[in-house]
Amino acid sequence: MEKPTVITVEASERPKSKSALKQMRDDLTVPTVAYGPKVKKNLHVTIPELELEKVLKSNKKSIIKLVYEGKEYNTLIQSVEYHPVTDRPLHADLFVMDDKLPVTITIPIRLVGTPQGVTEGGRLYQPLRWLYAQCMPKNIPAEIVLDISHLNIGDTLDVGAIDIEGVEALRDSFRTIAVIRPPKGGLDELLGLDEEGEEVEEGEEGAEVAEGAEGDSEGKGKDKDKGASEDKAGS
Repeated sequence: MEKPTVITVEASERPKSKSALKQMRDDLTVPTVAYGPKVKKNLHVTIPELELEKVLKSNKKSIIKLVYEGKEYNTLIQSVEYHPVTDRPLHADLFVMDDKLPVTITIPIRLVGTPQGVTEGGRLYQPLRWLYAQCMPKNIPAEIVLDISHLNIGDTLDVGAIDIEGVEALRDSFRTIAVIRPPKGGLDELLGLDEEGEEVEEGEEGAEVAEGAEGDSEGKGKDKDKGASEDKAGS
């Protein structure tokens, strides 16, 4: 299992005046608040926009090691606010993890291999692109990689097929991750795979959004909120 990339980010104290906001943008820094059970008082800081973008552009889970006033905090992106025109990050929330407490996160799912059913003319659909799960911080995976080369036409791969030590899926085990549909005009009706249903064709945006803390958006643009922007502390 691949571990998340850890990106070290030097944080600076955030200016309190509203007039400093434009200067922060000009300096390519992002106003940020970091909070969590390990932090007695929320940290109001600024971080380099370039470093934040490295995490947002990654297709894998990443951890931001926030360095501030001589202390280090391992954090996950909780939410990001974007400029409506330029799509630049305007504000970020970071969740500070406690090594002794589980976190509830979304983990990207990546499919590998060419399904046997596709070579026979079938169509691959992936309705679930993120797994909503709970684990200890030390067990967070960078992504979930699933081999689908064995799937034939009509076969499905469900959440129940995921077996990663220390990671507990928080979705029903029968939720479909991938399905191989027959060629168009084939047995779609018999398999109950309506074109207007939940399935999303490969290459389109996934439909899964975790509930989390209502807010690692990860991925570029406004649709980043579909992924890791819902990481939070577990109960």
